[in-house]
Amino acid sequence: MKWDEIKKYTNRKIDESLKIAELDEKYIPKASGLKYYPLAVAKAEGSRVWDVDGNEYIDFLTSAAVYNIGHRHPKVVKAIKEQIDKVLNYTMAYLYEEPPVKLAKMLTEIAPGNFEKKVTFGFSGSDSVDSSIKAARAYTKKKHIISFLHSYHGMTYGALSATGIIEPEVKEVIHPIKEIHFIEYPDPYRNSWGIDGYENPMELTNVVLDNVERKIKDLSEDIAGIIIEPIQGDAGVVVPPSEFVKGLKKLTEEYGIVFIDEEVQTGMGRTGKWWAIEHFGVIPDILASAKALGGGMPISATIGKAEIMKSVPVPLFVFTHLGHAVNSSAAIATIEAIKEERLIERAKKLGEYIIKRFEEMKEQYEIIGDVRGKGLLIGVDIVKDEKTRKPDRTTALKICWKAWEKGLIVITFGKHGNVLRIAPPLNIPKEDLDKGLEIIEDAIKEVLSGKVPDEVVKFLRGW
Repeated sequence: MKWDEIKKYTNRKIDESLKIAELDEKYIPKASGLKYYPLAVAKAEGSRVWDVDGNEYIDFLTSAAVYNIGHRHPKVVKAIKEQIDKVLNYTMAYLYEEPPVKLAKMLTEIAPGNFEKKVTFGFSGSDSVDSSIKAARAYTKKKHIISFLHSYHGMTYGALSATGIIEPEVKEVIHPIKEIHFIEYPDPYRNSWGIDGYENPMELTNVVLDNVERKIKDLSEDIAGIIIEPIQGDAGVVVPPSEFVKGLKKLTEEYGIVFIDEEVQTGMGRTGKWWAIEHFGVIPDILASAKALGGGMPISATIGKAEIMKSVPVPLFVFTHLGHAVNSSAAIATIEAIKEERLIERAKKLGEYIIKRFEEMKEQYEIIGDVRGKGLLIGVDIVKDEKTRKPDRTTALKICWKAWEKGLIVITFGKHGNVLRIAPPLNIPKEDLDKGLEIIEDAIKEVLSGKVPDEVVKFLRGW
């Protein structure tokens, strides 16, 4: 990319960020990212981020829903420092350490279900999904897995195989696991059946559940697990009908299938409950967590019914840095901070406020086709036409570009790349939240008035 060309389209000071972007392009493969604007992060604190050029931003992305308790939360920083002063880590594969055991106990207490649970650890949502698939197959002695179209479960081998938002021809270059099968997710706003799932939730629910059951029978009931995001995140914050999730759980019980609840993006209070599955009154067999769990440190947890987790033979859950002591200490501090600061209740309250604000904008700007979400996981669907609901990725990207110029980090995602991703920290100050929403509305106005050229889109790879 000709990086200097970007300067033609912005007055923002970006020279130092461009230098880092050039080095990134030279040494890092493109497959490692979906870059947006030239912003090289130098510092972060709370709900604010500063780049290497000294520009300051309000953060509505939180590093892809990682910093639920804000950047560099004092409690997490303190826990990390105290642990570093004792020992970085010693492998759980051969000896014992207190932090991961203490964390495991805490997770069994906040995870849904009044039954005995066990926990294993990793480093990302991807490996938590892999561990979930291992456990489901080991427990049931079956091999097939059902996932959903437009799901995002990660990029390790098993997780990528289960991810439905990547085009099959793209995944085919790495020869994904063949025993994973995809069903269309019940998207109330935009689906292949033309059903308005907001007006007719049971009609949409029944169509999808019928498809799931048909697939189960087609595979001779040889299904180990069904993996689902209770709210699809990277698909564009797709909230299914409540009865669908309940019906899916019932099917897994009828056919002896492990229900895998993938809460990597939706967990840790993000949706106004500890776990998004709680909105639907369903108790999973296995729950996968990561992202926000470590307060910024890389750690994942797979929490499951004890009998399921015990079915995995030694040493198939082993990683050298399993339950890393520093990362586990950070996760313990994160859970404590969420409880002490009542951030779950705050996420619910602020989420309702944000959705109301965007609904008001929807009345003024026809490009806003749908506003949806729970808590502080919100998607704003940008369309070319309100009636046809045709996605408008270009306009959505231009809104993000202008928001960046005005000091807000916000990106797009979704199955069509046209949804604004609203995921600020759960403890974002109200003034930062309001300022961020004002920036988005101002950006919409400037895009609609033709003040953002189409040429900027070529600099935003994005979803």
